[in-house]
Amino acid sequence: MKNLFDQFSRSQLARRIVGVVGLLMVLPMALWLLLGFIGAVPSMLSVFGMEGLRTPASIVIGGLLIAAVGFWDYDTD
Repeated sequence: MKNLFDQFSRSQLARRIVGVVGLLMVLPMALWLLLGFIGAVPSMLSVFGMEGLRTPASIVIGGLLIAAVGFWDYDTD
């Protein structure tokens, strides 16, 4: 009997979808960073406050971890 991880790891489409979802989680924060450099949007510090910066940081780290799992090259040799 195969476990769920083995079935997921062999499905290239499922892994790619998970990877893209992870990158889509990061995209808004990356755009905010780039637009913040030119002054088009308020800074994250003024929106979230010093203590609230954990929220966007958690979203970015979580998205990158999910993308890493999605794009991980799982060899089944």
